[in-house]
Amino acid sequence: MRSHRRVVIGLGSSVGDRLATIRAAVTALDADPDIEVVSESPRYESPPAGGPPQGDYVNAAVLVATSLPAREILERTLAVERSLGRRRPDPVRWGPRTIDLDLLWIEGETVAEPDLKVPHPRLCERVFALRPLLDVAPDARDPRTALAYASLAEASASIRRLDPG
Repeated sequence: MRSHRRVVIGLGSSVGDRLATIRAAVTALDADPDIEVVSESPRYESPPAGGPPQGDYVNAAVLVATSLPAREILERTLAVERSLGRRRPDPVRWGPRTIDLDLLWIEGETVAEPDLKVPHPRLCERVFALRPLLDVAPDARDPRTALAYASLAEASASIRRLDPG
């Protein structure tokens, strides 16, 4: 069995009670016997990144400890999405959704498969993913380049934090 390693999962919601949906997703992840939620980021609100006109998203990240392989983590996050009403494929690319779980980063690991890329291919471009990741794993580095994510200018860009300070 593989040893436990740190993994960051990004969460986003733009439909319905967004905060409650994020909470439900974190609870579902933590209920999995093979995934331990170690810490949660604050919640942030940000405009959508592309796609059709739609409401703002609530985004967050969780740091988890698991020995599961990346493919199995993906399958379990997709199951959580389904349990919360997400249907794939999405009818509209980058459209509104009840919940979106993304495998953002696995410590020291890269994955390059057609439907699974780790680190997330747009992580460094999206402050709504990068800021929460740094909240739960401030020392995270790109496993390909060893670049500290905290050194990126985008990490300090402002997005609206919803949790009190």
